[in-house]
Amino acid sequence: MNKWKTILALVAVSLWAAYPAHSAGDPFAIFDDIDAMMEDNALMEASNRYESIMLTFFPERATLLGFESANTQLDTRTPARDQAALLALQSLQTAIKEMHGEKFSPAKRTDYALLKARVNYEIWQLNRNRLTTDPLYYTQAYDAVYDLLLKRLSLQTRQNEALSARSAALAQTATEARQNLKAPSAFLAQLAMEKAYYAYLAYEQVSHRLQTQAQDDLSRQDAVKKTNIARKNLKNMFEYFKALSQQEETPDFRLGEKDYLFVLQNKYFITDSPSALRKAAQRRLLEARKNLQEALEPFTVSADEEAEVITEDGSAPVKKAKKKKRNKKAPLPTAADFYTIKNRLALDASTNNILFSIAQEAQNAADFLADRNAVKAFKGPFNVQALPAYFAYMQAYKFVPPYGAQNLPTDDFFVRLPTGNALAKHKMAVQDLNPSARKLMIAGELVPGRYYKSVQQNALGGIRKRYGVPTLNNGWSVYAQHTAQEAGYIITDTDNLFLAFEDYRRAAAAAVDVNLHLGQFSYADAMTFLTQANGFEKEEAEKIIKSATALPGEALSYPVGYETLKTLRQKYQKKQGARFNAADFNARVLGIGDIPPAQLSKALEDAYKNKK
Repeated sequence: MNKWKTILALVAVSLWAAYPAHSAGDPFAIFDDIDAMMEDNALMEASNRYESIMLTFFPERATLLGFESANTQLDTRTPARDQAALLALQSLQTAIKEMHGEKFSPAKRTDYALLKARVNYEIWQLNRNRLTTDPLYYTQAYDAVYDLLLKRLSLQTRQNEALSARSAALAQTATEARQNLKAPSAFLAQLAMEKAYYAYLAYEQVSHRLQTQAQDDLSRQDAVKKTNIARKNLKNMFEYFKALSQQEETPDFRLGEKDYLFVLQNKYFITDSPSALRKAAQRRLLEARKNLQEALEPFTVSADEEAEVITEDGSAPVKKAKKKKRNKKAPLPTAADFYTIKNRLALDASTNNILFSIAQEAQNAADFLADRNAVKAFKGPFNVQALPAYFAYMQAYKFVPPYGAQNLPTDDFFVRLPTGNALAKHKMAVQDLNPSARKLMIAGELVPGRYYKSVQQNALGGIRKRYGVPTLNNGWSVYAQHTAQEAGYIITDTDNLFLAFEDYRRAAAAAVDVNLHLGQFSYADAMTFLTQANGFEKEEAEKIIKSATALPGEALSYPVGYETLKTLRQKYQKKQGARFNAADFNARVLGIGDIPPAQLSKALEDAYKNKK
């Protein structure tokens, strides 16, 4: 590096001599720029090294990063692979530590923090020895096969070749699972069993695609043979994970305090102490229950407080319910109270042209929110697609974000469509796609939610775009719903009730996430907490616990990210008063990217200074 510094210094001196204006200031100030340039280049080199490691050792994640050359491979899950990857990452970690962060240009300091944390997290994952303890580690291969159904490639033949190759490679993943798993967690094996079952059920979609797009009869016969082998392998893996799930004495599936705090710090950039995490979880849950109580009030009536109203045409009087007065001593409501009111509502949803109607509603919402100056205008179209069956079976929500850099210049929103017989389809539509649920989905996931956000951030640089912090991304989804509420898109009593319940569910999920992995809750404790103390249905409680187990820290990131955005917005509203422009504020936030929450305040200050 010294050799290049010398060369750049000579160039700088010659440039300084050519421009006498520098003599008025410090003639050697340009050397600081050279140092910053050199460190920025070193950061770019480190990012390239990381991506090379992903392509070499972790092709499944390389696909998610947008590198299509990895699409035909699955990860090799062996001790030798882990050791080689660990050495490569540790070498990169050392190079990153030796960089001089204070010499980075301001725009690169955050990128440095993101890459450093990413590498730290990768090393931690390898040191956990998931090869021998975590069956879910192997089911990630199923995700990698079905990920290809979500990607938009310019050549269908390349997509089918990749799909066929990854399907064939599932047999090797199954062999590795049987060879490596020595002391797996029974609960994680149960989750892996469920994923294997879903992958088996959904494989007909892969088989049909490969067969119908085969070029000739020989290729079609080959596709049938390979897909039959893959389905048989998936069935065998289901049986294997089922046997593992029935073991009695197995390792704890919870992370524990040390590892949980590491994940929070290096993946989500949440740095609170255990006691602070628990207190905040309790506070959020209490606030959510109070907000739910307020949202329930329009639906709570007392029979003896009903009043007769005489109609103008003199016909028989009708009963009009009065709102029941709040009993301040009554216990705060739970999810059970929401379910009671929801079952009384005349909810309905059409199953005709769902994809088109959601796209149209989203465009209408975008126009409405732009007119209300909630967000900048969005020039569509919204690309709404049907969620592949495998993800549809598992999704607690109806959105899968776009995977990596896609060749075609579009982002896709994937909706979980109703399935089954006519009655089942109707019930699912009423549950997931009733008017208020659709509004929440559109606001949180389409506009101004994560779809809108993704499109607005397409121009971000490589590190910030690929390795952004999930906390602000997830928090934006919640913030978007409340922005839509403030603007009058989420406006009816039913809309507000559904949003209040969604906030309550998020608060409960975050509390489970924290208490489970800090060791305060066992599985039974978490189930009791959700079903008895908070009134959630058993199926919903199981979803929350399983999600917290598979993705530690994810549930907590939603309220933390939302509170970060909400607090900063309130700060600028108070500071700017009548001059505050919500659409402009939101545009500046999106222009910054998903950086560590603690750095957003300073980044916003700079954004306002630089863009008057």
